[in-house]
Amino acid sequence: MTDLAGLSFVVLDDIGAWKDVIGKEIEDAHFMYQDERDAMDEITRYSGFPYFTTNVTAADPSYHPVPANNRVERSIKGPKAELTIYVTVKRQRQNQVQPLVDRLKAAWAKLPTTPTTGGTNVLK
Repeated sequence: MTDLAGLSFVVLDDIGAWKDVIGKEIEDAHFMYQDERDAMDEITRYSGFPYFTTNVTAADPSYHPVPANNRVERSIKGPKAELTIYVTVKRQRQNQVQPLVDRLKAAWAKLPTTPTTGGTNVLK
């Protein structure tokens, strides 16, 4: 991610653990966090600032991708671009919750991937 060093990015504020990942991995970057999806859409549509999306972003019905124009889609791959998600539940409730976990895993596997990222989505 050295080619991203020093750039300014527009980022949705509520990105969970990804906030720490990008902050640590992209040296000297400046992140302009946006609270509202509409503000993010406007800024990315009418500016040249790079921005981040994920397979989850693309599955969000309120997400409107920005036309390509001068943008180049770049995938970030590898262990630093993957997050492990855990479900914690009391053992007494495991049988009750397991069907929901199974549905989440199945839905996660169906999330779209972009042409450049390819691959599969795995929720463990």
